[in-house]
This record gives sequence, C-alpha cells and structure tokens, in this order.
Amino acid sequence: MASQSPLSPATGPTTEQPHSCVICQRRKVKCERKLPCSNCVKHGAFCEFRAPVPPRRRKRRSSDPDVHAKLKRAEVLLQGYGIDPDDLNKEHLDLKHVEVKTESATTGIYEGADALGSKPVANQRPNCNLQSSTYAALGEEIKHLEELLEGSDEGSQKSSPDIFQKAYDVLHGDGSGLLFGFSNKGDLKRLHPPVINIFRLWQTYLRSVYPLTMVFHAPTIQQQILDASTDLENTSDSMEALMFAIYYAAVVALPLEECEVMFGMPQPTVVNKYMLATQQALNNAKLLKELDMTVLQALVILLIASRNSLDPRSLWIHCGTAIRLGQRIGLHRDGTSLGLPPFDIEMRRRLWWQIVVLDTRIAELSGAGTSMLCIPFDTRLPSNVNDSNLNPEMAQSPPERPGATDMTFCLARYEFADFLRRSSIDFYFFEGAWTKPSGAPASLMEKDRSIDELAHYMEEKYIVHCDTNITLHFLTKIFTRTAIYRMRLVAHHPRRHPDKGVSMPPEEKEYLCRLSLNIVENDNLSHSNKSADKFAWYVNMNFPFPAFIYLISELRHRTRGELSDRGWTAMNEAFRNRIKFIAAKRQSPMFKATSVLALKAWQARELDAVAHHERMPEAPEYITTLRSIFGDPPAKDYECSNGVPGSTAQGDMKERAEQKQTEAFRAANSAPRPVTEPRMNSAEWSPMDWSYWDDLIQNWNPHVSEGHG
Repeated sequence: MASQSPLSPATGPTTEQPHSCVICQRRKVKCERKLPCSNCVKHGAFCEFRAPVPPRRRKRRSSDPDVHAKLKRAEVLLQGYGIDPDDLNKEHLDLKHVEVKTESATTGIYEGADALGSKPVANQRPNCNLQSSTYAALGEEIKHLEELLEGSDEGSQKSSPDIFQKAYDVLHGDGSGLLFGFSNKGDLKRLHPPVINIFRLWQTYLRSVYPLTMVFHAPTIQQQILDASTDLENTSDSMEALMFAIYYAAVVALPLEECEVMFGMPQPTVVNKYMLATQQALNNAKLLKELDMTVLQALVILLIASRNSLDPRSLWIHCGTAIRLGQRIGLHRDGTSLGLPPFDIEMRRRLWWQIVVLDTRIAELSGAGTSMLCIPFDTRLPSNVNDSNLNPEMAQSPPERPGATDMTFCLARYEFADFLRRSSIDFYFFEGAWTKPSGAPASLMEKDRSIDELAHYMEEKYIVHCDTNITLHFLTKIFTRTAIYRMRLVAHHPRRHPDKGVSMPPEEKEYLCRLSLNIVENDNLSHSNKSADKFAWYVNMNFPFPAFIYLISELRHRTRGELSDRGWTAMNEAFRNRIKFIAAKRQSPMFKATSVLALKAWQARELDAVAHHERMPEAPEYITTLRSIFGDPPAKDYECSNGVPGSTAQGDMKERAEQKQTEAFRAANSAPRPVTEPRMNSAEWSPMDWSYWDDLIQNWNPHVSEGHG
C-alpha cells in the first residue's frame, strides 16, 4: 500500500474551495482552490483554507436633510464669530489637507482645567494651544460635519484641524506692526555682529544677564547659537529673534568703555541699534501669531533689558502682551497636568515665573498695581536644580537639590511673588471666570506675623546656604533681606493711616525710618562689592525709591542723633553710586522734586545746629552738588518737630498727637498674634503709591517751579 503525502489531508475529497488558501493569500498568487493546491504541494507547505476576515463596517452616513441642517447651523455659528464661510471657500480652505498634530497626553487633566479657562487641544511640544470652551465646542461641531460628509472608519484616529487658526490665517495679517511699528519683514543678516563678537556677547550674557533671568537652558541655547552663527542665512526667524535679544541684553550689561572698544561707537548708539533690530526680528518671527516659546523668550529678554530705557507705563503694556502670549501657549498651566516631557515642564515654569515677576515689578513702577498676581494659574515654581542637571532628552525630572544652585537668585524672587499671590488672593472658579472675595483687611499684627514667617522661611531655605564670597549668592542675600524690609515698610507705611501718618506715634516713625535706612544701606552694599560690577545694570534698575523718599522726609525732622548721621551717610553714598545715572536724569521732575526735599532736610539740620549754638555741619558731596544746581530753598519752609527754635504750631500739634498715640501703639504690638492666615489685598504691597508721593512732593516742593535747574 502506497504511503500518503503529509501535505494532503488524511480524509476528504479534493473539491474546489470558494476562496484561496492561506499561503496563496499571503503570497498574493493565484490559487487553484483545491485541497491541497498545487502551489503548496510544490513548495512543501501545509495547505489550509480559512474564511477571510469580514471587511470593517463603515460608519453610517446620516440622511441628506440631517447633513444640510448641521451645515446650516455651522455657517450661522461661523458668521456669529465674524467668519464668512464664502470667504473661506474663496481662499480654497480645504479641511482634508490640513496637517493635524495630536497631543495624546492631555487626558487626566484635573477638573480645575475649565476653571482656568482653557482646554488643551492639538499641538506638539512644548507649545499647548489652549482654546475657549465656546470655540472648542464649535470646532467639535465642524469635526462631526466632516465625518458625516466624508465618512470614517470606526477605528480611525483622525483629529479635527484647528479651523479657527486656519481661518484667521486666511482672513487676517499677524498684527506685528501694531506692536513695534514694522509692517514688513526686514532682512537682518547684515545687522548681526561679527562671529567673534557674537561669542563675546554670548559670554557677556552668560556672565551678567543669564544668572539673573534664567528664561531658557543655557547649554541647549549655546549649541544653537554656535550652529546659527556659522550659517546665518539659514537661521530660523525665531532663533534670530532670540539671538538679537541676547545681543541687546548683553550690550545693556556691558560697561561703557568695554562696549565702545568692542563696537567703536558709544553704548547708547549700540543699545538703540540692537533694540530696533530685536523688535524687527520679533516682527519677522510673527510674534503675535506664532505660538513659539523661543520668540516669547526673546520678547521677555527685551523687556527685562529695557527697564531703564522705556517708560514704565509703556513697558507695562508690553508686559501684557507677554502675558497673553504665555497664556496662549499655555504657560499658565503646569506642564505636569498636560503630560509634557520633564525638560519642557522646567522651561515653561522658568519663562512663566519670570513673566510674573517682571509684570509685578513694572506694574508697581507704573502705578498700575500687581495685575499679574490676579490671574489664575497653576504653574509651579521651577525646580531648584543646576543647568547641568537638565537635559532635553531626560525621561524624569531631576530631584530638587538642597542648598544654593544656578536657580537660587531667581527662585528667591519667585518665592516673594508666590507668597503675595497665596496670601492676598482667593479664587472662586465658575466657568473659567474668577472673583476676588471681599473681606476685612488684615490687621497690622497679622501682616507682621505673616512677614515674620516668610522671613524665617527665606532664611532657612536660601540665605543660610549663600556663600557671600560667591557674587550671585551675595546679591541673593542682599536682595532677599531688602525685600523683607520693603514688605515691612509697606505694611507700616504712613498711607495706612487716615491722616497719612500725622498722628503716627514716634516709635512707629522710628521703626519706619530704620527700615528705610536698612534698605538704602543694603542698596549701597550691593554697589560696594566690586565683583558685583558685572550685575551693575540690574542693581541700578532696582533703586529703592520709596525707602529713599521716606528717609529724606524723616531727615527733615530728625536733625540729630544716630539715625540722622547714618541717614546722611547712606544718602551721600547712594548719590556717589548713581552719579552717572542721576546726571542723565537731571531734567526729570521726580529728580527735581526729591532734590529739593533733600536740600530742605539738610537745611533743617543746619538750622538745628545754629539753634543749639553748635558748629555748622559740613555739607556732604550730595548736598553740595544739588545746591550748585538748584540753590538753597527759602528758610521759611523750615519746619522742625524737635522743640527747638523754628518749630511751627503745626509741628507742636504733631508732637502732641504723637505722644497721645504712643500708648495705643505699644498695646497693639504687645497683643497675642493670631494663628490664621491673613487675607491681604495685593495692591497694598505696592509701595509706589503715586498719589501719596505726589501729595508729599507737592507739599514740600514749591521750589521746583521757581526757575531753578
């Protein structure tokens, strides 16, 4: 008996099958549909017939009336938002060919996302385009219509394109000319400095600007600058904008002589050149249109370096642009809730908190209040790590480092902003809106307790780790303690009293005088360290004007004693530290007003010496210079509260009121402090109360308009 082939079935006839065998289907060859087929027999393969997988069912299309009704509704919604569907058709807006980028890691966002008025939608890292719920709903409607019209497989992962971004691209320009006045794209290649100067400016930026700003990751940007400097023709617009911003900030930080040697022209000319070039570069990069963190970093660097050259009122408006761009990118949402990579999370935090601090400071200088602290956001503080601990490819966030790091100076400043935000704002969320609850202002004791806790926290976390032999640590220590003094000054300021401090007890006035003196002395100390000269551009931007004004006002009445002597020594040193800056601002009304106040204060000191039959004190350099500019104020303006000849009736009334308030002040400060967290209005923390200073200067400044200077 002949043996049976192993390739043939053991039993059953070789009838024709209704479809090809598995092997022939896989090889895509013709099958004779017999078991076994000749192809399998030829290649020694096992011949098997299986029923094919049924085709995937396609989504049922709705009836034509349903489709047309939804299309009509979509057109009405588009027209309601100012978008004409006919215009979109004229511009050949084809939804089928719009490239879509998806962000898969936006699930699991906590319920507060809607409260922040944002919804993560399609985009690649590190930008997260955030839409309002209204526009997002309309986008979903259009997506559904697209599925109805074109059909889709059940397993399709296709995502709808951002219809509004595309529509705005078609209907509008980018609007950059509105911000900087440039309507056309300009070629900036010839404005780049020579390659050797590019490297010099980058080193200047790393040495003098970067440690105080930290808006990006220096090692990453350094490589990009090296690559761009060798191929400027092919450098992207966003990278070019960042490079010009770095040039500009570095030139601002350069000493006058060094800048002139490097460029062969005065520093103001170079500064103006690179400011204009940076503005044009931002225009070229479509600042107001593109969602690019690199472009926003360039804008923030430009704003930081422009604090001494632009009107704070205008600068504050530009800060508003940075805030809105940051919100549009989604920086006000912490990257962990958006599922972003660890490196991107850190970069977003650094940039957002720098915007927060910058806007808060500029708002204060412009008299607009701390607006940024009233914007709801959940972005955490950057990690206390060195740049060397970060890498764009890292899979996990590095652990926080104890002690001082590259971020110490910036983090200390961010801590103060975060403290004000947490202690002064309570948000109630409802459909993306927020309200600030009304409530009784915190008492002075509550404010003092809260500031004491903050001071202890900053000492333990930052100051104790600072090595004063390291320049950045030295400045961190000075600026942190100055900020604490400044907060105490604001909490106790005379404007808190209905009579603007007339009835303030003597102990309180002395306390304020010492606080102001400590602030001015700390500012002088930051100038005394020669190794800190590289940061002089930043120190000069932070002149403690409110403390300086209050100290002058007190010296009018404190004509002798330890505080008076220290005060005049500190004021004279402050004048020497900023003599170049003061010379440039000689025609400023504020400079004239404060100068006359100082002259009157010194005149009071001289008259007090005469009244006590003492030797006339030698005028400091500061006063001698001011007298050469403005002359002496009239002696009749002299008022003294020391009880010596020259006191007025008003001064006597003040003295009696001060004595009357002393017991109440002592009792208030000896009371037990509450343990609850106070609610403090953020506006209270701005010492730049322009109405107060205006009244003060007007009352003491009839001499300014009399033709001097």
